[in-house]
Amino acid sequence: MSDDIKGWSCYTTSPARSLELFDEVRGKCPLPHSDQHDGFYMLLSYNDVRSAMMDYRTFSSEPQVLRPMLPRKCIPALEMDPPRHTAWRAIFNEAITPKTAPAMESFVREDINNHIDGFIERGSCDIVHELAEPVPAQTICRLVGIAEELVPKVRATALAMFAAQGNPEEFGRRQADFAAVTVSEVRARQKHPRDDYLTRLAGMQVEGRALDDNDYVVLLAAFLGAGHHSTTSAMASLIYEVFSKPAVRDALIQDPAKITVAVEELLRLRPPFFGFFRRTRQPAVVAETPIPSGHDVYVGWAAANRDPRVFESPGEFKLDRGSNRHMSFGFGIHTCPGASLARMELRVLLEELLRRLPDLQVAPEPPVYQFGGGDYCFIASLPVTFKPGQRRNS
Repeated sequence: MSDDIKGWSCYTTSPARSLELFDEVRGKCPLPHSDQHDGFYMLLSYNDVRSAMMDYRTFSSEPQVLRPMLPRKCIPALEMDPPRHTAWRAIFNEAITPKTAPAMESFVREDINNHIDGFIERGSCDIVHELAEPVPAQTICRLVGIAEELVPKVRATALAMFAAQGNPEEFGRRQADFAAVTVSEVRARQKHPRDDYLTRLAGMQVEGRALDDNDYVVLLAAFLGAGHHSTTSAMASLIYEVFSKPAVRDALIQDPAKITVAVEELLRLRPPFFGFFRRTRQPAVVAETPIPSGHDVYVGWAAANRDPRVFESPGEFKLDRGSNRHMSFGFGIHTCPGASLARMELRVLLEELLRRLPDLQVAPEPPVYQFGGGDYCFIASLPVTFKPGQRRNS
C-alpha cells in the first residue's frame, strides 16, 4: 500500500485526493489499513460495504461512528445497535413518516421561491449561502416546530458545532452553545405545549425513563446534522452537476420526469458523507483478511458508490444509468430515516431552478470540495450567474 492510504483520514486528505486513492487501491489491496485514529481497516468495495452495513452483530455502530471519539453522548439510533436502536429509532420515525415529505412539499417549494426572489433581480449570487444552506434548515426547524425567527441562530450554532468535530475541547464549547438555543425550546414546550414535535419530544420516555437535556441536545443535533448539513451539501452538488453540463440541463428541461433520476445519480456521485466507522464485536474476515474483535473499520460509502464492478463509468454523471443502488443514505437498520424528505427537497429545488433560472451558469472552474465535521463533504461556495428576472410579486 502507498503511504498516502496508510495515512488516510478525512483530516489528512482532501475529498478529491480521497477518491483518487480509493480508485488507486481498488484491486491492488482488497482491505487497506490506515494508521490514523489508532488504526482502522477500510472497506471500499460495494459488496463489502453492503455486507458490513447489514451485519450489526459483527460491525457495531457503538460507541461512535466518527473519529476521533468525542466527549459526548452517543447519537440516538445512529450510534446504537439493537435492542437499544429500536426504541430510539422510533423517536425519529414519529417525526418523519411516509406522509411527511408530501405534506411538507408545498412549504419547501415556497421557501425555495422566496430565496430565489431574494436574488433573481441581481443576476448573480452565491447559491450555497443564499439557497442551499437556508432551505434545509428551514425545513428541519419547521418539521420539529422551531420558530422561524430562531432558524438563523439554530443554523449558526449547529454549523459551528459540526465544524468542531475534530477538536474535542472546541466541540464541547460549541455543543453548549447549540444546547442553549435548542433545549430552551423543549423546556418552553413543557410549560406551554403546542401541536408540534418538540412538545411530543418534551414528554417522551425511552428505556423506562424520561428524556433529559443531554438527550434533547443529541436528538436535535441528529436532526440538524442529517436533515440540514447533508441536504445542503447535496443541493450544492446537484446545482453544480446539472448546470455545469448544458446537455444534462436541457435533457431535464425537456423531460422533467428525469429529475428524480438526476437526484439519485447526484447522491451516488457526491454523497454528503463519505462513510462512517464501525467497531468489530467479534472476529471477522473480509477479503480473506482476518479482522480481530474490537478493531475499527471504516465503511466507505463514497468508494462503494464508485465501484466499477457495480457502476459503469462510475466517475461520470449519467442520466441513463438505470439501476442506482447507491449507499449514500446508508443501508440496513441504520438507513437514514429522512431519505424521502431529502429526496423531495432536492427534486423541488431542481424543478424550481429549471423553471425560473434555466440559463443559470456556474463558475467555470470546478468547485473545491472539503471535509468538515468528520467525513461530511461539502462545497463552501458556489457563485452563479443568470439573466436577471422578476420577483413573483413585483
